[in-house]
Amino acid sequence: MDHVIIFALLEIHMPIYEYRCNDCESKFSVLNRSFSEIKDPVCGECSSTSVIRIISQVRVITSWNDFMKDLPSWETMTDFDQDDPGSAADMMRRIKDLSGTDIGMEGEELTARMDAMDMMTDVD
Repeated sequence: MDHVIIFALLEIHMPIYEYRCNDCESKFSVLNRSFSEIKDPVCGECSSTSVIRIISQVRVITSWNDFMKDLPSWETMTDFDQDDPGSAADMMRRIKDLSGTDIGMEGEELTARMDAMDMMTDVD
């Protein structure tokens, strides 16, 4: 991904690429000082050179009002059944996708359990 760093009025483009290691699956970034000096990526965790370049996550900053207006209202959610764990998991996934946020391991586990129709009696 091409990031732009601004110093005073001078714009300098410094490519920062993100990679995933094929051996240990860790993600890492490589900063290159210029486009003519692109480095061969090496995993910092296992020193493997078997890596794949991935697309960097992009976050679009919007106001709270813009974010809220894109969410479905209760009146328009005719396909949502609050008593059905699978339907709740679908809604949770839609909100996650719209917001662009990471729900973490617990959120992913909860969504998977709802998809599996696990009634989650042991969830606090």
